Amino acid sequence: MPIAFHHCTDVTEHATWLPGWQQEFDQIDEGSFAGEIIDISEQGIRLFREKANLAVSQLMRFPEDQWHLAMPLRWPNNSLFRSDAITVLPRCKEFLGISPAGYDLIVVSIDLNRHSWLEQNAKKSRVLVVTPDLFKMVKQQWWALTEHLRACGGEATPCAQQAIMCQLKEGIDLLLESPSCNVVSDDSSNYRTRRYIVDRCHALSKMHPDNPPSMMALCHQLNISRRTLQYSFQAETGQSPVHYLRALRLNAVRRSLMRDPTLCLADAAAQQGFFHQSYFSREYRRLFLELPSDTRKRSQEA
Repeated sequence: MPIAFHHCTDVTEHATWLPGWQQEFDQIDEGSFAGEIIDISEQGIRLFREKANLAVSQLMRFPEDQWHLAMPLRWPNNSLFRSDAITVLPRCKEFLGISPAGYDLIVVSIDLNRHSWLEQNAKKSRVLVVTPDLFKMVKQQWWALTEHLRACGGEATPCAQQAIMCQLKEGIDLLLESPSCNVVSDDSSNYRTRRYIVDRCHALSKMHPDNPPSMMALCHQLNISRRTLQYSFQAETGQSPVHYLRALRLNAVRRSLMRDPTLCLADAAAQQGFFHQSYFSREYRRLFLELPSDTRKRSQEA
């Protein structure tokens, strides 16, 4: 049974530690990033626990041959996932999620051929409804087994691995085969509208990164008011649209410098619409607590 434990100090590296999940992560909070991933998999079942100290925008393409059940251990706001329920992630080509600072999330994946009744409304995020006592018991079990692996750095004896997998399978069966289990849609009209606005702005800002659209241009294209734009971003990301979309562009510069440390700083910045070098350097340092030249230097040394 493969078990992996990773501690990351860079959000781009953090996004690479889940084989099979194509992910692009953007740090949207200011500060030094610190994240952890514990990953357990065997015979069509997988559990990973992911946590990070800063808010992250996560663009994901997850494996299409599995159902993915998300259980927050710590989720400081009620956007995206409810802290008192298990969310069934939708079957879609691309999923944008905004994880709040200090999040701690368990995701369990099972093969599609198991529990086919989950196919109902599969293109929407849905919530598994079970009794509070059952939810609390399974949550405690999965927290305890991942805490054990964290404490031993991902190492486990063969006997311990077998016990861990038995407990994981037992928790899945208890949840999904319980007579009280039911799946309901969790997409309110207000939520869908806010998500649509954030998703479209995210996509539009990446279409022409060297000439990013203004807030007024986004409002005109989506036929919404500036107030609606502001409220949607604040509710879904915890950030203003200016701060969030600028952070996406700064993260893109950072990835470019990490991929190609020989890249000229001015060229890397211009590719993402930053033409004023002192402004770019100031905002980059504000977000990542280091200058772009420091990022490039670390990449060269690596």
